[in-house]
Amino acid sequence: MRAQPTFATLASGLKLHYRVQGNPEGPWLVLLNGLLSDTTMWTGVLPGLVDRFRVLTFDSRGQGRSDAPLEGPYPTALLAADAWELFQVLGISQPWLVGLSNGSAMSLELLCDHPGAFPGAVLTSALPRFDIAMGLKAEHWARCLEVGGPLMQFDAVAPFLWGDRFLEARHGVLRAYHQVVTGQDRPPHGNLHQIRGTLGWDIRGRLAGIQAPVLLLCGAEDLLTPPWKCLETAQAIPHSRFEVVPGIGHAYPVEDPKGYVARVRNFTDRMGSRLAEREN
Repeated sequence: MRAQPTFATLASGLKLHYRVQGNPEGPWLVLLNGLLSDTTMWTGVLPGLVDRFRVLTFDSRGQGRSDAPLEGPYPTALLAADAWELFQVLGISQPWLVGLSNGSAMSLELLCDHPGAFPGAVLTSALPRFDIAMGLKAEHWARCLEVGGPLMQFDAVAPFLWGDRFLEARHGVLRAYHQVVTGQDRPPHGNLHQIRGTLGWDIRGRLAGIQAPVLLLCGAEDLLTPPWKCLETAQAIPHSRFEVVPGIGHAYPVEDPKGYVARVRNFTDRMGSRLAEREN
């Protein structure tokens, strides 16, 4: 039987779709979606996490089944503030953060805004800012969505999102999935506000204040957030670890869920053991 959708209402009246699953006795772990996605992007990852963690998945404003306010855009800092309020509403304490792309940007905002609130994070495709090149790409995708709808936008974004072999093998399925996630009888303004909310984002000046252990991952074939740009994030965060994953594009959790889970579990287990030793 398919689980029924659950919603939390924030103080502003915004309703966010979420789901909690996994080990009720385990530590909290939050999965933060990438841009123009929803909680289904974690489908391949969840089976490898729910035995160990109590996992929260949720759709940010404008995503999936969550509300998409007409007023926009939705800045990254606002999405992070929504996430933090959701954690408070649900009584979530000391969760590990696991994010992809814009979900990683949200995680960086949370780590900067709430020191000591998170034991650590695993962030994939994490840029320190949206530079001119990223801004041009994002605005192009927005215009494609406005002019030609989800499929035109997919054709514009797909070469940047997936490794070559993965895209060639699954192009048709990915295109259909994108149409469902960004279309699905939803008004386009939510997706447009997500995209344009990233423009001008820059967290470089705050990264040195992050004290939690952070593992930063990047696909060797990632054309959207390439390794040399993600390396800048790692270099700015004290004691962070940076790993480049061969044969992977932008969406590591989708392209290789088992490999991704192995890295998440290895890092959280090691860092969790160190934290436990310090407390004892």
